[in-house]
Amino acid sequence: TLLLAYRVVSGAIAAEERSERWTAASYLAETLVREATSGFPEPGETEGKFPPPMETYSWKRSVRPALHPDAREVHVVVTWKSAGQEERVSFSGVAVK
Repeated sequence: TLLLAYRVVSGAIAAEERSERWTAASYLAETLVREATSGFPEPGETEGKFPPPMETYSWKRSVRPALHPDAREVHVVVTWKSAGQEERVSFSGVAVK
């Protein structure tokens, strides 16, 4: 039973860490969308890494013309590595003139 208890605790810790990373990535993505939609950004793509202590997260932002000429679609993807796999979260918004 000791091995089973270890696996349960280990799994719970891993799930909590994964949840914390998703929460942080969501916050970072939402912040980038809010920044871009507070103005009227030019169409194009940009990317980068967040400064410490969030340097394990990278981002890509795409700004595209929307159907209405006074609007822009803003799409942000934040990525990070977890257990050797790439994880990602995406947020979108609309900037209006």
